[in-house]
Order: sequence, then C-alpha cells, then structure tokens
Amino acid sequence: MLKDKRREIIEYIEKHRGFLASNAEALDIYQGNLLPYIDAIMKSSLSSNYYNSIKDRIIPINILQRYVNKVSTTYSKPPTRFSKDVKQQEFVDFYTEQLEMDASGMIADTYSNLSKGFAWEPYIAKNGKPKLRELSFDRFLVMSDSKESPEEETIFIKFMGKKGISNDTMLLFVYTDMEFDAFYMNGAEASEYLVENQGLNLYETIPFVYGKRQKNKLIPVLDTDMLSVTKAISVMLSDAAGAQMFSCFSILWGIDINVENMSMSPNAFWSLKSDKDSEKQPQIGSVKPEADTQKVLEFVTNIFIMWLETKGIRVGSMGNVSGGNVSSGISKIVDEMDIYEVKKKSMEWFSKDEETFWNEKMPKIHNFWIKSGMVESASVPAMISNVDKMEIYVDFEMPTPMMSRSEEIANVKSELEIHTIDLKTAIKTLHPEYTDEDVNALLASKESLPQMLNGVVNGMDQKRNITT
Repeated sequence: MLKDKRREIIEYIEKHRGFLASNAEALDIYQGNLLPYIDAIMKSSLSSNYYNSIKDRIIPINILQRYVNKVSTTYSKPPTRFSKDVKQQEFVDFYTEQLEMDASGMIADTYSNLSKGFAWEPYIAKNGKPKLRELSFDRFLVMSDSKESPEEETIFIKFMGKKGISNDTMLLFVYTDMEFDAFYMNGAEASEYLVENQGLNLYETIPFVYGKRQKNKLIPVLDTDMLSVTKAISVMLSDAAGAQMFSCFSILWGIDINVENMSMSPNAFWSLKSDKDSEKQPQIGSVKPEADTQKVLEFVTNIFIMWLETKGIRVGSMGNVSGGNVSSGISKIVDEMDIYEVKKKSMEWFSKDEETFWNEKMPKIHNFWIKSGMVESASVPAMISNVDKMEIYVDFEMPTPMMSRSEEIANVKSELEIHTIDLKTAIKTLHPEYTDEDVNALLASKESLPQMLNGVVNGMDQKRNITT
C-alpha cells in the first residue's frame, strides 16, 4: 500500500533534490531571471573592490532563452490526430479543442528541451470545462517499483503549492494506477484529502502523462552543460565589459611630486618644480590599459558554436568566428541553426506521448468525469458520453533538412540536367512564392536553356524585367 511507502517516497525525493533544484534553476533562467546567478558568480570570483566597480556593468545575455525557443518548434505546425472510428475521431477532435492541445504541446516542448521531461495533467477547471495543465520537471517526480520495467513509472508524485521541496510542509499527492495518498514532506498526515476517495485512485490510471526524453532511464540524466555554458558566456562578456571600462581611462603615476593642488580637468595646468635641496627630480606619467575585447568576443562566439555542435545542431555557414565575422554575433548563429535532427527526434517523442495520452489516459479520465458529474453529459457530444478502447494515431509532418541557397540551386540544376524535373517545377521549387502567372511568364520568354536556368536562379530580377 502507498501509506507504507511514505518514508521511502520522502527519501526518494530527498535523493533527487539536486535534480529538481537544477530544473527549477533552468526554468527560472529561461523565464528571464539570469542576472542574480551571474552576479553571484562575479561576486564570489572577484575582489570586492573590483566587483563593486563593475557590478552595474554585468551583461546577462540569455542564450538559454534563444536556444530553447529555437529548438522548441515541434508544434509550430500541429500534428494530425486521426482514427478509423467515427466516434473516436469525434472524441479526439472535441478534446483537442477543449484542452487546447497544440498550445499545451508548445509549452511541453519547451519544458522537455529545458529538463528532458514534462507531464500533462488533464483536469476540470472551476467553470466546469476540461483543461490541460503542463508540469515542469521541478513540480513532480516519478518512481518505479517494477522489477520487469524499472524504466517505466508506477508511482507519480506531484508537489502541491509553491513552497518547494525544501519546505517540510510541502504537500505531496501520490498516485498509482489504483491508489492515491496525500501527506506532507515531514511525513505528517493530510487526511482531509483522503475523505472522499478513501485512498483509492478513482481514475483507475495515473492521471498524468509523463513525457521523458531518455529511453533507458526512468529519470533522465540532465545536460549540465546547458546551464554552465549559459552562465559562462554571460560571465565572460561581463569580464570583457569590466576590462573595457578600465581601458577607457589612463592610470596616472608620479614620483616625488606634490599632489595637493593638482586637479583633474581638461584645461588644468600643473607646474612641477624640482627641489633645489634634493637630488630627486619630480616625474609624472601614465599607463593606458588595453583590453582585447575582440578576442574575447571571438572566443565566446566560438564556444557557443562548439556547444551547439555537441547538441547535433549544425550552424549554417558560420564556421569558426574570426575578427571579420564576429559582428554577426549570437543572433545570426541562432538564426542559422539547423535544428532538423533535434526537431525530428522531438516529433517522434511527442507522437508516442500523445498516443499514450489519447489511447491509455483520456478514455478512463473522461469516463470518470462523466460518471462523477464533474463534466455534464450535455456539454460533450452524445456519441462520446462513454468510451472504451481507443485507437488514435498522431502524425507530425517531418521537417526537411536546412539547405543553403547555393545547395538548393545546385540540386535543382542537377535534376534539370538529368531530366527528372521540368523547368516549371524547378522555378516553383526555387521560388514557391511565385504565382502560376509568374512561372508562365518566365516559360513564355523562349530563352535558351542557360538563359532559362539563370532566370530560374535569378527569378526575381527576371520577373521584374518581364513585368516592365
């Protein structure tokens, strides 16, 4: 029974405290709160005098936001959810709209790229409408007591409230397929949540879909490099900003001079006299620090490119960054990221997650909602007031690898030369924005093949010539 596992569950949560805290930190930084983390690093690694001088020049460039937003595009084009059964199709269409499934998928995609996992929780809102909640991987934990499949969850733990697991009064809701328990992190009873259900899971299934991004483990291993690189880039840029500040001012030095009446101003004049009674000669000079911030920027940008490549992301034609192209910066790198492999894998994961959601979870959850009166039968189509086994399939339109314009042109030319496509298809491939009239105008110009190829490649200029 779950009650007998309370101490084991609390110890399990304690064991994964670092994992949960890292996920919470990643989400906090993604949502925009990077500055305090960089400030803490700078404060601990610099002398107090230097830190106090440059602390207002800390540069919290948040590459984590840009990276995660770039790769979290699985639901930019919604998947197709279909069934051969008319009743089941009506079911999936109804709940896709009610639960705002595609919008929820975009949030889940963000969480999965931040922490390699997320959870979906269908629930009934106060207005009686079905809703879908997305849980980030600092708001829940999963366990397994299965000897046959230890990588599959059999116990789901949801952290209730906003106090965090460091608080002994954190309320825990714990589910198996048949049981439900509620208690606090300090082991205290929460019997008020067990009155109506008597410790039974009335859904008869864990009412969450756990989406993980590592097949052979129950809890995925975090990519600690993501947070490290995010912080390191901002720290290095802040170091460069501090060095740049001090390189703007010369350091004045003097030997055997009286500085009592000397003032620093553009039109100041200092008169230095030697002491006749001394052999010492007054001297004054300056030291101008030099900071090679260009080299720092090159290093930071190359580090970012190298890190992206470890993620299986090709960064267009940027290659190694030198002084000539460092001005392109991180924004251009993000724009040129080829996320084909990342997006393809994500689509495969989400297809499985959604099929679990539709075929295993939602039928039982829906039937309980209807049976318990949580959802009025009149608010759902009559055909789906009660459902049994479902066979819903979820397909995403797989992405195409990113190609440079020169690669795309070369491919089209090659196909034209071996006659696998005609000129009309070639024009539409290179210029999908052209209307049929535009294409026909190019074809009607009766040019030779080389001229026509130039027209295909440089279609926009040719289009303007024909129009005029």
